[in-house]
Parts: sequence; C-alpha cells; structure tokens
Amino acid sequence: MRSEGIRRITGLPYQHKRLNILYLYILQHGDAESKEVNPERPLSEQGLRDIRLLALHMQNVGVRLSHIFHSGKRRAEQTARLIADNIPPGIVPVQTKGLMPNDDPAAIVGDIESLQENILIVSHMPFVSRLCSLLLTGAATDAFASVPGTLICLEQAEGKWRLAYMIRPAFL
Repeated sequence: MRSEGIRRITGLPYQHKRLNILYLYILQHGDAESKEVNPERPLSEQGLRDIRLLALHMQNVGVRLSHIFHSGKRRAEQTARLIADNIPPGIVPVQTKGLMPNDDPAAIVGDIESLQENILIVSHMPFVSRLCSLLLTGAATDAFASVPGTLICLEQAEGKWRLAYMIRPAFL
C-alpha cells in the first residue's frame, strides 16, 4: 500500500475534536535480525515471540484500535501485522510517512491530535522516544528508554497527554 500521512488515510479534518479520553499506543518494533544476518532486518525469533505475547496481552485487556500505522520498514510492518491479527476488528496496518527513526515527530502531532479514535503507531527509536516526550512535555527529547517490543500508552483527556502505562516484553 502507498505510504501516506495519517490524516490523509483516516480522512479526518484538520480541526481538533476533543474526546473524553483518547488512547495513543506507541510501539517500538520487536527485536530484529542484525544487518549482517539479513540486511532487511526482519523480526528475529525472539521479536516474533515478544510481539505475539504483547498482542495477546493487548487482546486480553481489551485494547480496541481504529487504525494501525507503521513506518514501512520490514520489522515495523511485521510488528504491526502481528498486532492487527490479534486485535478486533481485523484492522489492516498502513504504511505511513513521518514514522521513520529520525523523522521529526512534530510533523505528525497535529494528525494524531485530530483523530477521534484510538490508534497504534509502530516505529523505531529514537522516533518513539521523541514522539512520547513531545506529547508529554512539549520537547522532542530522548527521554524514554525503550527496548524492542516496548509498548507505551498515552491517554489524552481535556486536551492534555498523560502516560497511562509502559510495558516491556520482559514483563509479559
């Protein structure tokens, strides 16, 4: 599927529409093969196990998503697909511009905040850390320590983002 921006895919307008609570799930792709083993860097066996466990956890706690966006790199696409296969109602993950490791997260904040639905973004470090810190503090810093397969859940209420939880594969 052609890579497009979040707003264009969802068809939502630019204006911000508040909800009581909006959940944004930001997931660092699962553990990947090294470049020496496979230049495309697909998920490793450990990465596949971790993301399957995470998907099961998300299903068991009742996570509901309307959209899943990923960077287009193979490991992010695989991670997104594994989550989508386990979270109703069978969402098709979409490759989206602006989610690459060194992209500026400020470029997609307006798109995220215009959504009226819970979404999952699958990306890479340092983008994951910078997006989270930007939404929480207003500054895109490397404030979040993350390992592959870490899920960060932010909630927005009354126009403000808060950290709801963060879970690493070792805790599943």
